Amino acid sequence: MLRKHTLCILTLCLLSPLTQCWGALQAPAAQKQPKDREEFDLFNNVLKETDPAKKLQLLDQWKQKYPDSAYKDDRLQIYMQTYQQANQLPKAVETANELLGLSPDEFSAYYTIASLTPFLGSTDAKVLGDGEKAANGLLRTLEPHFAPDKKPANVADADWAQGKKAAQIVAHQALGWIAWQQKKLDVGEQEFLKTLELSPTAAQVSYWLGNVLLAQKNPDKYTLTLFSFARAAAFDGTGALAPAGRQQIETFLTKLYTNYHGADPNGLTELKTLAKASHLPPAEFKIKSSAEVEVEKEEELKKRDPLLAFFLTVKQGLTGSDGSKFWESMKGTAMPQMRGTVLTATPPLRPKTFTLAMSQSKEAEVTLILDTPLPRKLDPGAVIEFVEAEPTEFTPSPFMIKMQGGKITSGLPEAPPPPPRKTAPAAKKAGAAAKKKAG
Repeated sequence: MLRKHTLCILTLCLLSPLTQCWGALQAPAAQKQPKDREEFDLFNNVLKETDPAKKLQLLDQWKQKYPDSAYKDDRLQIYMQTYQQANQLPKAVETANELLGLSPDEFSAYYTIASLTPFLGSTDAKVLGDGEKAANGLLRTLEPHFAPDKKPANVADADWAQGKKAAQIVAHQALGWIAWQQKKLDVGEQEFLKTLELSPTAAQVSYWLGNVLLAQKNPDKYTLTLFSFARAAAFDGTGALAPAGRQQIETFLTKLYTNYHGADPNGLTELKTLAKASHLPPAEFKIKSSAEVEVEKEEELKKRDPLLAFFLTVKQGLTGSDGSKFWESMKGTAMPQMRGTVLTATPPLRPKTFTLAMSQSKEAEVTLILDTPLPRKLDPGAVIEFVEAEPTEFTPSPFMIKMQGGKITSGLPEAPPPPPRKTAPAAKKAGAAAKKKAG
């Protein structure tokens, strides 16, 4: 899609100068004329032919019969355009290089090489070098080529300005692509950003930018990386990629987004919506990594439920890659306030040993062994808080921390009320009744 768009702009840029050239051949000036009538007729036949393959045959005849034609450079211009029409892009670039040999700084040759280099399917050092030289030459000769006094009379001001802009786009696009192939990733990034400033709908360039950013492996650029791929996948206006290509990019984007941020369908939808509307993300927009998301969740949990947050931190430390070191650091250390749900309490009446579920899990995670039995039973399901228990044993599978000592500070059932005391009159009455019975 982008190649077709580029070639259309190229035709617009070159059409007027070539028309003037062909007019000169039909009404030759004194200083530049066909050698004879046969050359004049050959040229006219070239102009009339619309089929690129047949036009190339006529151009070959002209070149064979008149290799040193006064219009050799003009003929190369026509060759160059016809090879593009025939989709023989390497031949078009080869011809453009030949034209530069005759006319150094020939703008149309620079344009052809720069516009086609990213689409030749080659990363050969010479191809990249020629493309870089052409792109820089294009920028260097841009102002003189598009000076107001150089505009042909039959070209509208708007088209002339568009031609200049198209040349800038082609140059920066080529420089970005070449830098990418040369592993000059920072340069490629900057050139692609310049291209998108000039041509925001160039979805192909957004895709290239995503690849350059991804290759840098810089976490600070992951938001722009994901946004660029989302732009290439979601944008469907003029300059969009073909539907099949967009679908492939969307599949890749989904995997990349999930690996970086975590599964979040709503967040991915928001990303694609934003990217469809703009070629670059808003300044305040940021896609957080899964690690950043987890840190935020942990901070929120610490504020909402600090006891649960503390135990989850302990569990994460014990089950992590340095679990053994973590255990050595906490073994035998009096623990701060903790909370658990009683699963079992033994013995039933004056329990001393408890298994506790500490997190959202319903499985036992802590065995608490008090130094002194409780004075009363503690039923399963009770939520208790305890402090100063010391971890003595740990098994990772199944997960279990054994803790010794400490005291329960919250969650114990209230002691049953004492039996009611008898009042004094009731006691006297009971005593009199007893004497009467004895007498």
